[in-house]
Amino acid sequence: MKAISLFSGGGGMDFAARSLGIDVLFANDVIPETELTFASSFPETDFHLEDIRQISKFPSVDLVTGGYPCQSFSLGGNRNPANDPRTFLFKEFARVVDTVKPKYFVAENVSGLKSIQDGNWLKLQLDTYNEIAGVGYNIATAVVNARDYGVPQRRKRVIIVGVRKDLGVYYHFPKPTHAKPDIAAKKGLLPYASHGEAIRHLPLDVPGEYYERPHDPEGNFSWYYMSRNRKASWLEPSYTIVANFRHTTLHPASPTMKLLWSNLADGWKQKWEFSSEYEHLLHDPTLPVLEKPRRLSWREAALIQTFPEGYEPAGKLEKKFEQIGNAVPPMLMRAILQQIVSGEGLLQFPSEHEQYLTVGKQLSLLSEEQDIEPIES
Repeated sequence: MKAISLFSGGGGMDFAARSLGIDVLFANDVIPETELTFASSFPETDFHLEDIRQISKFPSVDLVTGGYPCQSFSLGGNRNPANDPRTFLFKEFARVVDTVKPKYFVAENVSGLKSIQDGNWLKLQLDTYNEIAGVGYNIATAVVNARDYGVPQRRKRVIIVGVRKDLGVYYHFPKPTHAKPDIAAKKGLLPYASHGEAIRHLPLDVPGEYYERPHDPEGNFSWYYMSRNRKASWLEPSYTIVANFRHTTLHPASPTMKLLWSNLADGWKQKWEFSSEYEHLLHDPTLPVLEKPRRLSWREAALIQTFPEGYEPAGKLEKKFEQIGNAVPPMLMRAILQQIVSGEGLLQFPSEHEQYLTVGKQLSLLSEEQDIEPIES
Protein backbone atom coordinates (compact mmCIF):
# COMPACT_ATOMS: atom_id res chain seq x y z
CA MET A 1 0.00 0.00 0.00
CA LYS A 2 1.03 3.59 -0.62
CA ALA A 3 0.03 6.57 1.52
CA ILE A 4 -0.10 10.35 1.84
CA SER A 5 0.53 11.80 5.31
CA LEU A 6 -0.96 15.23 6.07
CA PHE A 7 -0.28 17.40 9.16
CA SER A 8 2.48 14.85 9.73
CA GLY A 9 4.18 16.43 12.78
CA GLY A 10 6.66 14.11 14.44
CA GLY A 11 5.58 11.11 12.35
CA GLY A 12 3.48 9.07 14.79
CA MET A 13 1.07 7.85 12.10
CA ASP A 14 3.96 7.26 9.70
CA PHE A 15 5.94 5.00 12.02
CA ALA A 16 2.78 2.89 12.35
CA ALA A 17 2.28 2.83 8.58
CA ARG A 18 5.87 1.86 7.86
CA SER A 19 5.77 -0.94 10.45
CA LEU A 20 2.92 -2.48 8.42
CA GLY A 21 4.73 -2.20 5.11
CA ILE A 22 2.87 0.91 3.93
CA ASP A 23 5.03 3.20 1.79
CA VAL A 24 4.50 6.84 2.80
CA LEU A 25 5.20 8.66 -0.47
CA PHE A 26 4.25 12.21 0.54
CA ALA A 27 4.18 14.08 3.86
CA ASN A 28 3.39 17.65 4.82
CA ASP A 29 3.58 20.09 7.73
CA VAL A 30 4.27 23.78 8.37
CA ILE A 31 6.48 23.47 11.47
CA PRO A 32 10.10 23.86 10.27
CA GLU A 33 11.52 21.28 12.69
CA THR A 34 9.29 18.54 11.24
CA GLU A 35 11.16 18.65 7.93
CA LEU A 36 14.39 17.79 9.73
CA THR A 37 12.62 15.11 11.79
CA PHE A 38 11.38 13.45 8.59
CA ALA A 39 14.75 13.75 6.91
CA SER A 40 16.17 11.72 9.80
CA SER A 41 13.35 9.20 10.33
CA PHE A 42 11.82 8.95 6.85
CA PRO A 43 14.47 9.94 4.30
CA GLU A 44 12.58 8.10 1.55
CA THR A 45 9.45 10.26 1.94
CA ASP A 46 8.85 13.34 -0.21
CA PHE A 47 8.31 15.92 2.54
CA HIS A 48 6.70 19.30 1.79
CA LEU A 49 7.26 22.09 4.33
CA GLU A 50 4.37 24.17 3.09
CA ASP A 51 0.84 25.30 3.93
CA ILE A 52 -1.45 22.52 2.73
CA ARG A 53 -3.73 25.17 1.23
CA GLN A 54 -0.98 25.99 -1.27
CA ILE A 55 -0.44 22.41 -2.47
CA SER A 56 -2.48 21.11 -5.41
CA LYS A 57 -0.60 18.06 -6.73
CA PHE A 58 -0.50 14.75 -4.88
CA PRO A 59 0.62 11.23 -5.81
CA SER A 60 -1.91 8.46 -6.42
CA VAL A 61 -2.16 6.36 -3.25
CA ASP A 62 -4.33 3.81 -1.44
CA LEU A 63 -4.48 5.68 1.89
CA VAL A 64 -4.55 9.25 3.22
CA THR A 65 -3.83 9.84 6.93
CA GLY A 66 -3.75 12.98 9.03
CA GLY A 67 -4.21 14.49 12.46
CA TYR A 68 -5.31 18.01 11.59
CA PRO A 69 -4.95 20.74 14.26
CA CYS A 70 -7.00 20.13 17.38
CA GLN A 71 -6.29 23.12 19.62
CA SER A 72 -9.71 24.71 19.16
CA PHE A 73 -11.46 21.45 20.15
CA SER A 74 -9.20 20.55 23.06
CA LEU A 75 -10.44 20.76 26.65
CA GLY A 76 -7.28 22.75 27.32
CA GLY A 77 -7.82 25.14 24.41
CA ASN A 78 -9.89 28.27 23.93
CA ARG A 79 -12.98 26.23 23.00
CA ASN A 80 -14.02 28.80 20.38
CA PRO A 81 -13.58 26.95 17.09
CA ALA A 82 -15.43 29.45 14.90
CA ASN A 83 -12.80 32.13 15.61
CA ASP A 84 -9.77 29.89 15.07
CA PRO A 85 -8.67 29.51 11.42
CA ARG A 86 -7.07 26.15 12.21
CA THR A 87 -10.55 24.76 12.85
CA PHE A 88 -11.32 24.55 9.15
CA LEU A 89 -8.16 22.75 8.06
CA PHE A 90 -10.18 19.52 8.06
CA LYS A 91 -11.62 20.83 4.79
CA GLU A 92 -8.13 20.66 3.32
CA PHE A 93 -7.88 17.05 4.43
CA ALA A 94 -11.21 16.41 2.70
CA ARG A 95 -9.98 18.24 -0.41
CA VAL A 96 -6.98 15.94 -0.68
CA VAL A 97 -9.19 12.88 -0.25
CA ASP A 98 -11.54 14.23 -2.92
CA THR A 99 -8.59 14.88 -5.26
CA VAL A 100 -6.80 11.56 -4.79
CA LYS A 101 -9.84 9.35 -4.06
CA PRO A 102 -7.85 6.74 -2.12
CA LYS A 103 -9.37 3.44 -1.06
CA TYR A 104 -9.15 4.51 2.60
CA PHE A 105 -8.57 7.54 4.79
CA VAL A 106 -7.87 7.82 8.52
CA ALA A 107 -8.27 11.11 10.42
CA GLU A 108 -7.55 11.77 14.11
CA ASN A 109 -8.58 14.49 16.56
CA VAL A 110 -9.02 15.09 20.28
CA SER A 111 -12.00 13.52 22.06
CA GLY A 112 -13.31 17.03 22.84
CA LEU A 113 -14.40 17.22 19.21
CA LYS A 114 -17.41 15.05 19.99
CA SER A 115 -18.64 17.19 22.89
CA ILE A 116 -17.88 20.81 22.05
CA GLN A 117 -21.02 22.67 21.01
CA ASP A 118 -23.10 19.47 21.23
CA GLY A 119 -20.99 17.66 18.67
CA ASN A 120 -21.84 20.04 15.85
CA TRP A 121 -18.20 20.40 14.78
CA LEU A 122 -17.81 16.65 14.54
CA LYS A 123 -21.04 16.47 12.57
CA LEU A 124 -19.74 19.16 10.21
CA GLN A 125 -16.60 17.14 9.54
CA LEU A 126 -18.52 13.94 8.92
CA ASP A 127 -20.98 15.75 6.65
CA THR A 128 -18.01 17.10 4.69
CA TYR A 129 -16.58 13.62 4.19
CA ASN A 130 -20.00 12.27 3.24
CA GLU A 131 -20.29 14.93 0.55
CA ILE A 132 -17.05 14.03 -1.24
CA ALA A 133 -18.01 13.81 -4.89
CA GLY A 134 -17.81 10.72 -7.06
CA VAL A 135 -17.27 7.34 -5.45
CA GLY A 136 -18.24 8.28 -1.88
CA TYR A 137 -17.09 6.71 1.39
CA ASN A 138 -18.53 4.48 4.09
CA ILE A 139 -17.50 6.30 7.27
CA ALA A 140 -16.86 4.81 10.70
CA THR A 141 -15.87 6.75 13.80
CA ALA A 142 -15.24 6.00 17.47
CA VAL A 143 -13.59 7.38 20.57
CA VAL A 144 -10.60 5.20 21.40
CA ASN A 145 -8.29 5.23 24.40
CA ALA A 146 -4.66 4.44 23.66
CA ARG A 147 -4.26 2.51 26.92
CA ASP A 148 -6.73 -0.11 25.61
CA TYR A 149 -4.23 -1.07 22.89
CA GLY A 150 -1.04 -1.40 24.92
CA VAL A 151 0.11 2.21 24.96
CA PRO A 152 1.33 3.06 28.51
CA GLN A 153 -0.72 6.26 28.49
CA ARG A 154 -4.32 7.41 29.00
CA ARG A 155 -5.15 9.22 25.79
CA LYS A 156 -8.65 9.49 24.32
CA ARG A 157 -9.00 10.42 20.68
CA VAL A 158 -11.67 10.53 17.98
CA ILE A 159 -10.73 8.39 14.97
CA ILE A 160 -12.59 8.73 11.65
CA VAL A 161 -12.07 6.05 9.00
CA GLY A 162 -13.43 6.18 5.45
CA VAL A 163 -13.64 3.22 3.06
CA ARG A 164 -14.41 3.91 -0.58
CA LYS A 165 -17.93 2.67 -1.32
CA ASP A 166 -17.04 0.78 -4.47
CA LEU A 167 -15.00 -1.63 -2.31
CA GLY A 168 -18.27 -2.85 -0.80
CA VAL A 169 -17.03 -3.09 2.79
CA TYR A 170 -17.19 -1.18 6.07
CA TYR A 171 -14.43 -0.51 8.57
CA HIS A 172 -14.64 -2.08 12.05
CA PHE A 173 -12.43 -0.83 14.87
CA PRO A 174 -10.15 -3.30 16.66
CA LYS A 175 -11.33 -4.66 19.98
CA PRO A 176 -9.32 -3.63 23.05
CA THR A 177 -6.36 -5.82 23.92
CA HIS A 178 -5.73 -4.36 27.41
CA ALA A 179 -7.81 -3.52 30.48
CA LYS A 180 -7.59 -3.01 34.25
CA PRO A 181 -5.89 -6.06 35.83
CA ASP A 182 -9.04 -7.53 37.40
CA ILE A 183 -11.08 -7.11 34.20
CA ALA A 184 -8.21 -8.30 32.01
CA ALA A 185 -7.98 -11.56 33.96
CA LYS A 186 -11.70 -12.23 33.47
CA LYS A 187 -11.76 -11.40 29.77
CA GLY A 188 -8.47 -12.90 28.66
CA LEU A 189 -6.91 -9.50 27.97
CA LEU A 190 -3.56 -8.04 28.99
CA PRO A 191 -3.33 -5.60 31.91
CA TYR A 192 -2.72 -1.94 31.12
CA ALA A 193 0.94 -1.20 30.39
CA SER A 194 2.99 0.50 33.12
CA HIS A 195 4.52 3.79 32.04
CA GLY A 196 7.11 3.44 34.79
CA GLU A 197 8.31 0.17 33.34
CA ALA A 198 8.32 1.64 29.83
CA ILE A 199 11.02 4.13 30.87
CA ARG A 200 12.71 2.26 33.73
CA HIS A 201 15.82 1.48 31.67
CA LEU A 202 16.54 5.15 30.94
CA PRO A 203 18.94 7.13 33.16
CA LEU A 204 17.34 9.33 35.82
CA ASP A 205 19.93 12.10 35.66
CA VAL A 206 19.26 13.79 32.31
CA PRO A 207 19.75 17.55 32.71
CA GLY A 208 18.59 19.55 29.74
CA GLU A 209 16.05 16.95 28.60
CA TYR A 210 13.13 18.28 30.65
CA TYR A 211 11.62 21.68 31.43
CA GLU A 212 12.78 23.58 34.49
CA ARG A 213 11.98 27.04 35.89
CA PRO A 214 15.38 28.52 36.72
CA HIS A 215 15.58 31.52 39.05
CA ASP A 216 11.83 31.39 39.77
CA PRO A 217 10.97 32.31 43.40
CA GLU A 218 8.25 29.63 43.40
CA GLY A 219 10.79 27.00 42.46
CA ASN A 220 10.50 24.48 39.66
CA PHE A 221 6.78 23.91 40.20
CA SER A 222 4.13 26.59 40.58
CA TRP A 223 1.21 26.03 42.94
CA TYR A 224 -1.07 25.76 39.91
CA TYR A 225 1.07 23.04 38.35
CA MET A 226 1.10 21.13 41.64
CA SER A 227 -2.68 21.43 42.04
CA ARG A 228 -3.38 19.54 38.82
CA ASN A 229 -2.43 16.04 40.01
CA ARG A 230 0.64 15.64 37.83
CA LYS A 231 1.89 12.28 39.09
CA ALA A 232 0.49 9.01 37.77
CA SER A 233 1.21 5.72 39.53
CA TRP A 234 4.30 3.87 38.35
CA LEU A 235 2.33 0.70 37.55
CA GLU A 236 -0.40 2.45 35.57
CA PRO A 237 -0.52 4.23 32.21
CA SER A 238 0.65 7.84 32.36
CA TYR A 239 -1.59 10.83 32.02
CA THR A 240 -1.80 12.23 28.50
CA ILE A 241 1.54 13.32 27.09
CA VAL A 242 0.96 16.96 26.15
CA ALA A 243 2.69 19.19 23.62
CA ASN A 244 3.53 21.96 26.12
CA PHE A 245 6.72 21.09 27.98
CA ARG A 246 5.75 23.28 30.95
CA HIS A 247 2.71 21.09 31.65
CA THR A 248 4.42 17.72 31.17
CA THR A 249 3.60 15.41 34.09
CA LEU A 250 6.03 14.28 36.76
CA HIS A 251 8.35 11.33 36.46
CA PRO A 252 6.74 8.41 38.38
CA ALA A 253 9.89 8.02 40.51
CA SER A 254 9.29 11.48 42.01
CA PRO A 255 8.17 11.72 45.66
CA THR A 256 4.53 12.06 46.63
CA MET A 257 2.98 15.56 46.68
CA LYS A 258 1.15 16.95 49.72
CA LEU A 259 -1.20 19.92 50.04
CA LEU A 260 -0.26 22.12 53.01
CA TRP A 261 -2.97 24.77 52.72
CA SER A 262 -5.47 26.16 50.24
CA ASN A 263 -6.94 29.66 49.96
CA LEU A 264 -8.58 29.61 46.55
CA ALA A 265 -11.34 31.97 47.64
CA ASP A 266 -8.84 34.75 48.34
CA GLY A 267 -6.26 35.09 45.60
CA TRP A 268 -6.39 31.60 44.09
CA LYS A 269 -3.38 30.24 45.88
CA GLN A 270 -2.33 26.94 47.39
CA LYS A 271 0.79 25.68 49.11
CA TRP A 272 2.17 22.29 48.09
CA GLU A 273 5.34 20.42 48.91
CA PHE A 274 6.99 17.16 48.02
CA SER A 275 7.13 14.65 50.86
CA SER A 276 9.82 12.09 51.57
CA GLU A 277 7.43 9.28 50.61
CA TYR A 278 7.51 7.19 47.44
CA GLU A 279 4.31 5.24 47.00
CA HIS A 280 5.71 3.11 44.17
CA LEU A 281 8.19 1.52 46.58
CA LEU A 282 5.24 -0.14 48.33
CA HIS A 283 4.81 -2.25 45.19
CA ASP A 284 8.50 -2.93 44.65
CA PRO A 285 11.23 -1.56 46.95
CA THR A 286 13.84 -2.04 44.22
CA LEU A 287 12.25 0.58 41.94
CA PRO A 288 14.33 3.74 41.32
CA VAL A 289 13.61 7.00 43.13
CA LEU A 290 14.24 10.64 42.34
CA GLU A 291 15.32 12.59 45.41
CA LYS A 292 14.72 15.76 43.42
CA PRO A 293 11.37 15.59 41.60
CA ARG A 294 11.22 16.52 37.93
CA ARG A 295 9.02 16.45 34.88
CA LEU A 296 9.32 13.70 32.30
CA SER A 297 12.15 14.15 29.81
CA TRP A 298 11.44 14.37 26.09
CA ARG A 299 13.04 10.95 25.65
CA GLU A 300 10.75 9.43 28.29
CA ALA A 301 7.71 11.14 26.77
CA ALA A 302 8.60 9.70 23.36
CA LEU A 303 8.78 6.15 24.72
CA ILE A 304 5.48 6.55 26.56
CA GLN A 305 4.02 7.69 23.25
CA THR A 306 5.49 4.41 21.83
CA PHE A 307 7.95 6.02 19.44
CA PRO A 308 10.83 3.60 18.75
CA GLU A 309 14.02 3.61 20.80
CA GLY A 310 16.49 6.07 19.35
CA TYR A 311 13.85 8.41 17.96
CA GLU A 312 14.80 12.06 18.34
CA PRO A 313 12.68 14.84 16.85
CA ALA A 314 14.59 17.86 15.58
CA GLY A 315 14.72 21.24 17.30
CA LYS A 316 15.16 22.73 20.72
CA LEU A 317 13.58 21.22 23.82
CA GLU A 318 10.24 23.00 23.40
CA LYS A 319 9.91 21.82 19.79
CA LYS A 320 10.81 18.25 20.70
CA PHE A 321 7.94 18.14 23.19
CA GLU A 322 5.61 19.81 20.71
CA GLN A 323 6.22 17.13 18.08
CA ILE A 324 6.03 14.28 20.58
CA GLY A 325 2.92 15.52 22.39
CA ASN A 326 0.96 16.32 19.23
CA ALA A 327 1.62 12.91 17.69
CA VAL A 328 -0.70 9.93 17.43
CA PRO A 329 0.92 7.06 19.40
CA PRO A 330 2.37 4.72 16.78
CA MET A 331 1.14 1.64 18.67
CA LEU A 332 -2.44 2.95 18.65
CA MET A 333 -2.33 3.86 14.96
CA ARG A 334 -0.82 0.49 14.12
CA ALA A 335 -3.87 -1.20 15.66
CA ILE A 336 -6.17 1.05 13.60
CA LEU A 337 -4.29 0.50 10.33
CA GLN A 338 -3.77 -3.22 10.93
CA GLN A 339 -7.53 -3.69 10.49
CA ILE A 340 -7.16 -2.35 6.94
CA VAL A 341 -3.88 -4.01 5.97
CA SER A 342 -4.92 -7.46 7.19
CA GLY A 343 -8.51 -7.09 6.00
CA GLU A 344 -9.80 -8.26 9.40
CA GLY A 345 -11.60 -4.96 9.96
CA LEU A 346 -13.17 -4.77 6.50
CA LEU A 347 -16.57 -6.49 6.53
CA GLN A 348 -19.61 -6.40 4.28
CA PHE A 349 -21.85 -5.05 7.03
CA PRO A 350 -21.58 -1.98 9.28
CA SER A 351 -21.10 -2.04 13.03
CA GLU A 352 -24.07 -0.70 14.94
CA HIS A 353 -21.93 1.17 17.47
CA GLU A 354 -19.22 2.54 15.21
CA GLN A 355 -20.78 3.37 11.88
CA TYR A 356 -22.16 6.77 10.85
CA LEU A 357 -24.76 5.53 8.41
CA THR A 358 -26.81 8.64 9.17
CA VAL A 359 -24.62 11.23 10.81
CA GLY A 360 -27.19 12.93 13.04
CA LYS A 361 -28.67 9.71 14.39
CA GLN A 362 -25.33 8.17 15.29
CA LEU A 363 -23.79 11.14 17.11
CA SER A 364 -25.42 10.04 20.37
CA LEU A 365 -23.37 6.84 20.28
CA LEU A 366 -20.18 8.74 21.05
CA SER A 367 -20.80 8.96 24.76
CA GLU A 368 -18.08 10.08 27.16
CA GLU A 369 -17.28 6.63 28.48
CA GLN A 370 -18.00 4.45 25.45
CA ASP A 371 -15.14 2.25 24.31
CA ILE A 372 -15.11 0.04 21.24
CA GLU A 373 -16.28 -2.88 23.36
CA PRO A 374 -17.53 -1.74 26.78
CA ILE A 375 -15.23 -3.65 29.11
CA GLU A 376 -15.87 -1.42 32.09
CA SER A 377 -19.31 -0.52 33.41
